[in-house]
Amino acid sequence: MNEWSLLIFTFMMNATIGLTLITGLFARRLAHYLSAESYYRFMLLTLLVICGLAGLGSIASITHLGVPLNAPNAIRNVFSAWLSREVAITAIFVGCLGITFLWLWRTGKFSMLLFGASLLIGLFDIYCMASIYRHTSILTWMDNNTYVMFFGAMLTLGATIFFLLLKILQRIGNKLGIEIPSAPFPIRWKWQLWGIMAFSLIGRLLYQPFYEHYLTRTLYSQTSVTFPLSPIEVYYSIGPLRMTSWILATLAVLVCGYSLVKYLMGQTQQKSTESIFVYGGIMAIIAEFALRYVFYSIH
Repeated sequence: MNEWSLLIFTFMMNATIGLTLITGLFARRLAHYLSAESYYRFMLLTLLVICGLAGLGSIASITHLGVPLNAPNAIRNVFSAWLSREVAITAIFVGCLGITFLWLWRTGKFSMLLFGASLLIGLFDIYCMASIYRHTSILTWMDNNTYVMFFGAMLTLGATIFFLLLKILQRIGNKLGIEIPSAPFPIRWKWQLWGIMAFSLIGRLLYQPFYEHYLTRTLYSQTSVTFPLSPIEVYYSIGPLRMTSWILATLAVLVCGYSLVKYLMGQTQQKSTESIFVYGGIMAIIAEFALRYVFYSIH
């Protein structure tokens, strides 16, 4: 597998747009949960983290070009090539996030209009990104499973990174002027985040039989046009890694769910169950990275 730069880029952008989505969903609740100053600083830092993740992903994508100065050439065919569209939309997405950050920094007011526009552009960016692979000659990518996997990863990464960011700032936020109550977060928030993770996992798992049917049908009815590459044979050859990744993703959701059920049963304090939720979130991130590695394993 020699597509590390693309793996890192797509993984980072899925995380970036996922975090943008979840932050937008929880923005108003955070405004009531935190003081005005803490909310301002939290949103400012979150936007900085989002831009940082997008920046790291963009740097990784540029290294894939071999010569960074060739980057402008990638947007010459916006009206005919998904790659050019994706590069252009990514640039617009990052630019809108930058404007949202500057607006918040200069005015002290969080603009849901600017942030919402950035989110919509980001979602379209995920679609463009997945379409690059969907419309290629690599047989394992030429199915709607590509869209399912990309959007699913976006949801899981967004939910887990958002919760981890909250927990980190709960510990060290006072050094940055962000006062997050030391009390456990509302249980409803954690159920909602877990629900997003579960929906992402279940949706992808339910689609896998259709994807397997597509692969089986394609293997016996089409000749690979990417010789000497044999993506479908490689896909089946890494079955143990693929199954391990899915098992880890499932365990991550179960661990997070267990932490919530354990609290409802009154067996432990809510604070300790949040640590279990954190471990489950870390497992989910590792599982998503492994699944993305499987996606790029084509030879």
